[in-house]
Amino acid sequence: MIRLPARTAACAALLGLLATGTASTAGTLRPVDRVEQVVIAPGDEVHRAARLAAAQSMLSLDTGEQPNPVVPGDDKRAACPPDRCRDHVVPVPTGVNVTSSKTRVIVPPGYAKSGRRYPVLYFFNGALSAYDQWTRSTNVVELSKRHPAIYVFPEGGYKSEAGFFSDWYDGSYQWETFHTQVLVPWIDRTYRTLPGARAAIGASMGSVGALGYAARHPGLFQSVTTISGFVDTQQAAASALPQELKEELGLPEAQLSRIWGNPVLQAGNWARHNPTALAARLRGTHLLITSGTGYASSSSAVHSGSMEQTVWTNHRTFLTALTAAGVDYGARFHRGGVHTWRWFVADLEWALPQVMEALPASR
Repeated sequence: MIRLPARTAACAALLGLLATGTASTAGTLRPVDRVEQVVIAPGDEVHRAARLAAAQSMLSLDTGEQPNPVVPGDDKRAACPPDRCRDHVVPVPTGVNVTSSKTRVIVPPGYAKSGRRYPVLYFFNGALSAYDQWTRSTNVVELSKRHPAIYVFPEGGYKSEAGFFSDWYDGSYQWETFHTQVLVPWIDRTYRTLPGARAAIGASMGSVGALGYAARHPGLFQSVTTISGFVDTQQAAASALPQELKEELGLPEAQLSRIWGNPVLQAGNWARHNPTALAARLRGTHLLITSGTGYASSSSAVHSGSMEQTVWTNHRTFLTALTAAGVDYGARFHRGGVHTWRWFVADLEWALPQVMEALPASR
């Protein structure tokens, strides 16, 4: 009898399940077209292959989500309590250029009197969202009451100036330098942070930052969460994006070449900023991944089912790379969905308690 290494066996099981068209999510086989959600727990090596097969085989179908980027009650969520919410313009040293260094910080209730040190959660924005969008379009302010930490929301550039969390190849911007070498030390000097207790949470484009920073700067983040993320940047080589999407983002044809260089001549730099190519470097990081499968819709704009379907295509190669590298992760995948903040809220609520559990508690 030939014994396969555990990782090889898992991959073989995954391929076999994909071939049969059935998968197990609760100990019994069921047709994959009936699976609406798949959850993978970190460390669940026993059921990982079967559950990943179920996720990879989920259909992309319209489940009724409306392509509306505004969350109900958005105006109320815009109010950030002044006793806990602080807006800063972080000092930027000469030689570091970003479009804005605005950063919002939420401190735990009772922070001023507690004298305690807290974990820090960094939230990275999407390509159409400014630094404060998390607090305006999700319930993160309310969640912060239940999960005491220092919440940091830095600018990352958006629309035609979307920074993609990179030091641009053409020298225009130094977003990675700003976030990792300027912002993080500034937060540690300004607030009572707990050493070795940082997490990064990125939505859409923000996942390029959360995953990339963790991979390129070992030890910077102990936990990383990606929500409907842009996790395989190679699929955007040569700015191969739908025209409608490019127009909405305000991206000129050569924008990504300005950021990472020519995708052929500077292929190494593209790989250095591609979460899929960096998968092995995420080993040992507490990793949570969420996404919908999306669906084909009449619109290919950002806030659409088609965009979420494009995101899901990214995840297929990303998950394969993580599996091949033996990287542990937790995941929550849904059938259908639209690439909007409305969709992101449920995933944030699922991930945040696990992030807090993975980090050292305040003291």
